[in-house]
Amino acid sequence: MKPRGGPAGAVLAEPWLSALLVMFGGATIAILVGPAPVIASWVTQAAFYAVFVALSWRLAMHGTRPDRSRRFWRAATVSGVLFFAAAVLRTVDEIVEPGFDSTAWTVPSALLTVGSAWLLASMLTGLPYNGGAARRDLWIDAATVMVAAAVFIWTIALTGEKSAEGPEQLVWTAIGAIILLVSAFAVTHLLITGMAPFAVAAGVVIGFGAALHGLERALNPQVMNADDGLLVLVLRLVPPLFLAIAPAVERLGPETLTVLRGRRARVLAPMIALGTTQILLIAQLSDEGLTARSWGTAMGTVVIAGLIIARQDLLLLENARLVGRLDRTVDTVGRKERWFRSLVEHASDCTLVLDRQGVITYATPALHPMLGRDPDAAVGRTVSEMLHPVHSARLHTLLAPLLAGSSATEADEIEARRSDGTAVWLNVIATGRLDDKAVEGVVLNVRDVSDTVTLRNRLRHDASHDQLTGLANRALFNERAEALRDAGTRAVLLLDLDQFKDVNDRLGHLAGDELLRIVAQRIRHSVRPDDTVARLGGDEFSVILAHTTEAVAAATARRIVDTLARPVSIGAQTVHPAASVGVAVSADKPVEALLRDADAAMYAAKRRHSGTEVYEPGARD
Repeated sequence: MKPRGGPAGAVLAEPWLSALLVMFGGATIAILVGPAPVIASWVTQAAFYAVFVALSWRLAMHGTRPDRSRRFWRAATVSGVLFFAAAVLRTVDEIVEPGFDSTAWTVPSALLTVGSAWLLASMLTGLPYNGGAARRDLWIDAATVMVAAAVFIWTIALTGEKSAEGPEQLVWTAIGAIILLVSAFAVTHLLITGMAPFAVAAGVVIGFGAALHGLERALNPQVMNADDGLLVLVLRLVPPLFLAIAPAVERLGPETLTVLRGRRARVLAPMIALGTTQILLIAQLSDEGLTARSWGTAMGTVVIAGLIIARQDLLLLENARLVGRLDRTVDTVGRKERWFRSLVEHASDCTLVLDRQGVITYATPALHPMLGRDPDAAVGRTVSEMLHPVHSARLHTLLAPLLAGSSATEADEIEARRSDGTAVWLNVIATGRLDDKAVEGVVLNVRDVSDTVTLRNRLRHDASHDQLTGLANRALFNERAEALRDAGTRAVLLLDLDQFKDVNDRLGHLAGDELLRIVAQRIRHSVRPDDTVARLGGDEFSVILAHTTEAVAAATARRIVDTLARPVSIGAQTVHPAASVGVAVSADKPVEALLRDADAAMYAAKRRHSGTEVYEPGARD
């Protein structure tokens, strides 16, 4: 979590940072007023390096960190051990032989130098390097900073040349210069790219710490015998303090302690480098005139200016190339936009975009031919006002989760009304895009599927109804019977026309078909609207009565027989139809069993010429 309150909040969020600052303040006091300032300085440096080792090792062993990050912090731990050993050796030297004034300090200096080189190498191998123009620009920007660092090193090297007590000090100065240059490149790379397998802020802190180590090595002749200078002893605490702070910054996360990086760093870093060298050159010319030192500074200033000019020229060329590409892109986008607009304007499907309240914010021209409504007038009105759904709850159910923020896709078929009141079936596909900054709405793709729905309903009706009479067929009869399994007392009526074969033989099959249609209509009118009437085949019909009694079922059967007995005119002929009806009633038998019982009762009615018979157990025996 990013700490609140800027840098002060970061210190409070990471106890090690505040502890290190307290240690630095205490050591500064001990050096300035204490009895053994040199020992205090080296002991504090050793303590800082110990903290660096401990925190780096904890980061290296952190299982949730990426492998590259943990590898870097393992390498940092090794460098920290070398730094700690160097500080301990210098402390021991000072305790054993106070005032130790060796001009070499070979072992501690070597340990510090190797540790710095190892740390910088580990950091640079973990940095990403982009190819092409990005890599070229990075090297140009880094070169300006490195040249400025070289000018600074040139100045201090010549200043301390007379103070060198042997060739080994010149060697340490060269090594320090290299470390300083590499550190400058690493810091510049981090600031410009803002990318690394560790927190960029932590890498910058490490780079500055290593640069200060390099600076100390480069200033070797001037500071080698400066242990009696209290300010130098305090300044020597700064590099180990920076290194100890780095893993503490890493623990705060990659977004903590915002540093100047990216495009701003690309602009400011070369400018700062040029300004620094120019100020240095002016100071040297005013102090000593034109000397070897000022000549070197002047040449460095010229090189930096040349690099900046080259960078600007390349930037202008790149901008021109990008402008050309932008012009081509704009032209391509314009053509595609015109192409897309043409598709939208002539598409048969309608597209609507709704805001979070279900208000239309965009409608394509297809809304007018589909529903007879103006698409421009639709903007600002609710989708229900435009579609006029027959069942508004169905549209609400479709859109509710999407208007609430869901990014899913929902689809349904909704019956709506055109502007002239005619019915239309719409296939509505709704997709949630409220979180999409390019849309910020719910997108509805609407298609008129009235013909499809009509055809589907007709096919479904044909599959479940008798084509001649329009009554339910046996498949629908069985489906209704299954649905009435738990409907309480129910009855099944089975009806068969008497002498129907004679009608077919005398008047023909067309007359027989007409008689069947009339019989079906009379049966339908003789029962309740919710009762199921089916033609099971030939001249055989059946009725399912739900929630009934035996008396009601028998009365219904007699009513059907009486209704069917009325004469029927078919062409020039008059037909007197008659029927036999069997009735079976039960509260627990399945309809299939009731149908068998009604069949037995019907044949009993035929034998007795009674018209109707109610099934009695044992009647088939």
